[in-house]
Amino acid sequence: MISTRSLIQLCRRVGTAVKSGIDARRVWEMEERHATGPLKAALGGIRQQIAHGGTVAEGMQGADGYFPPMFVQMVAIGEQTGKLDEVLHRLAEHYEHLATMQRTFWIGIAWPLFELVFAVLVIGLLILVTGIIGSVSGGDAPDVLGWGLVGPSGALVWFTFCAFIAGGITLFCMAITRGWMGPQPMLLAMRIPVLGKCLESLALSRLTWSLALALDSGMDARRAVELSIRAAQNPYYESSLPRVTAGIRANRQFHESFADGEVFPTEFLQQLETAELAGATTETLLRLATEYEDRARTSLRILTGIATVLVMLLVFGVMIFAIFSLFYHAYLKPMHEALEMAETGRI
Repeated sequence: MISTRSLIQLCRRVGTAVKSGIDARRVWEMEERHATGPLKAALGGIRQQIAHGGTVAEGMQGADGYFPPMFVQMVAIGEQTGKLDEVLHRLAEHYEHLATMQRTFWIGIAWPLFELVFAVLVIGLLILVTGIIGSVSGGDAPDVLGWGLVGPSGALVWFTFCAFIAGGITLFCMAITRGWMGPQPMLLAMRIPVLGKCLESLALSRLTWSLALALDSGMDARRAVELSIRAAQNPYYESSLPRVTAGIRANRQFHESFADGEVFPTEFLQQLETAELAGATTETLLRLATEYEDRARTSLRILTGIATVLVMLLVFGVMIFAIFSLFYHAYLKPMHEALEMAETGRI
């Protein structure tokens, strides 16, 4: 899959070249010549497709999923309507907004995550060093965590355990966002304060922007709705796709069809109904996309702050637990055992 940064740059360059009237074959020849790795192979496929009379979208489809599905479909519409340059520039703006929000989140929690990793490493080194000291001195090595983890084998178990937990959390988040477990986990996540509002705003921003762009490019209503709902990248919203498209096939209005999906917020449906009555659907959708992006940024900032506090609390909790556990096993427990032996000797 192409990186977001590479995709943005590609959209900007090709959009500018197309707008300047440069021949399509020359455009993609230049792109292929300056590219490297998988991107070079993908661009070479596009160039070959164009050389044989095909389209850019067909060349992208032949890249085995290297380009995002929504991106490929929008490029196809841009070619069909003669608005490829405009579509590419709007796609660049869309992916830039997504990249900015992702970057804001990761920058916000970067330091707490570093502290967490550092704490895990310190505990692992304590397990390793205390085990080595115990084996050299011939005595019992202190059990740092009280879990029986001592020496190199204990450190290995500790690092494996932490890696398993981190991998499990990552896999679980991917399963929710990609719908591997169906739409219900996403529905539950959207009901969590702050997190739910952030997920909703991000999804509706992508949906409204994609629908506006598709309608403005001349795409038929059914394809536009299907594309926009898939572009939302929300399994809960995607579960409504059959019901919404059925309404479109029945020649119902957009707001009625989306209402048939029974998953979209009332505010969105009301805005869409007003836009259709006023005959300004595209303009309203673009305005809504901007509003939802602003809401998503606000929610993301709050979410980043909450995540930062939670990670820091986790770090402090792990370190405090390790310190008290080490203090108990290295000092209090031997002292208690010595007192018991002394009392037993007096008896």
